[in-house]
This record gives sequence, C-alpha cells and structure tokens, in this order.
Amino acid sequence: MTAVIASAPPTEAAAPSAARSGALAMLPLLAAYVPFALVIGSAVADHGAPVAGWAGSWLIYGGSAHVATIRTLDDAGAVAAILTGLLINARLLVYSASLARRWHGQPRWFRFVAAGLIIDPTWAMAEKHAERCPDLRQQRHYFLAAGLTLGVGWSAAIAVGVVMGARLDWLDLEIVIPLCLLALVGAGLRAADTRSTVVVAAAVALLTSGWPAGTSVLAAVVAGSVAGLPNTRRAQP
Repeated sequence: MTAVIASAPPTEAAAPSAARSGALAMLPLLAAYVPFALVIGSAVADHGAPVAGWAGSWLIYGGSAHVATIRTLDDAGAVAAILTGLLINARLLVYSASLARRWHGQPRWFRFVAAGLIIDPTWAMAEKHAERCPDLRQQRHYFLAAGLTLGVGWSAAIAVGVVMGARLDWLDLEIVIPLCLLALVGAGLRAADTRSTVVVAAAVALLTSGWPAGTSVLAAVVAGSVAGLPNTRRAQP
C-alpha cells in the first residue's frame, strides 16, 4: 500500500514565513527612521502637550507631514497647520490608488486596516513583494507584518523622544532629517532601474524647496513618478 503524506496547503504554510519576512524586511528602514522620530518627539514635548503630541504619530502618519505641521502651528496657527499636513500627505492618495488595483481581490477588512498603514516605505515594499509573489494571502501577511512593525516602532520612538524632551536638543532637526532620508534612498541610488527616479525627484525637491509648505513634496512625487514610468513599462510583460 502506498503511503500518502498529507501536507498543508502552500498558502497556509507560507503565511507565517511571509509575515516574518515582512517584519524583518522593515527593520532596517525602521532603524533609519528612529533618529527622525526621536527629534519629532522632542519637538512635541516642547509644546507642553506630550500625550496629544504623541497621538499625532498615528493621526499624522508621516514624518515630513508631522514636522511641517508642528512648524506651521507655531508660525501660522492651527488651521494652516492642518491644511499643511493634509497637503503633504496628499501623496498617499496616489499610493492608495496604486495598491487598490493590486488588492481588489483582498477581503474588505484587510483593505480597511491596511489603509491606515500606507506610507512611503510600506507602499514600496508592498509593490515589490507583489511583483515577486502573486498569492494574495501571502501579500496580506507580508504587508500587515511590515506595516505594524514600522507603525509600532515609529510611534514608540516618538514616545521616547517625548519622554526625553530637552535631553535630545543635541539632535539637530536640520541634520537628522536629511541623513535619515539619505539612508532611505540609498538603495534606490544603487539600483539602475530606480536611480533616475530618485535623482529626478531629489532635484525637483531641491529646486522647489522655497515653494509653500507641502507643494514641494507633491512636485517631487509627480516628477519622480513621471521619471519612473519608462522603467515600469519595461518591467511589464
């Protein structure tokens, strides 16, 4: 009699591996974001409302938007600060539309939860992983693990910055932010298929740095997207 060995379905067996891979892939990016988060936490502590400021790490999920909102709040008041944060994070609409096409077969609960975790690195990782792995279950586990790793780590680092407060004044915001961003785009500069996108976006951001708050970021996103179109078309079968 031939023995039959039962095995679990591939998607079920692969799901824990996909989750683990997502968390591990996000850790280097989280390490690059930690100094940025510490400085934001310190700036929040200076405003005298540490708990409310820390809650902003989830309400304003994005370092550049958080920093710009804090600065605008000091210079122009609450209404202008809210509009600035919304304008800078408007790029997330583009990311969400991109992932919506990939996730049309995903359960509704996942799309609802994942929407709150979409930010630059999670979008990029989700796109790359989906190109390698068409299985929707694995994509789901990978994204949730990566997104929660970044979200929890980012929020925790801001909380540490809030608690330490003035003891982090030696961390210069004008130096920390560019260094963090350089660490994040370094991989893109090494890859030939993304180098032009990074260079064009950086050049436009530099040239438009004097524009009103938020518009410079949007201009850089649009320019980088246009520059990356030829690479996207070549990658399509």
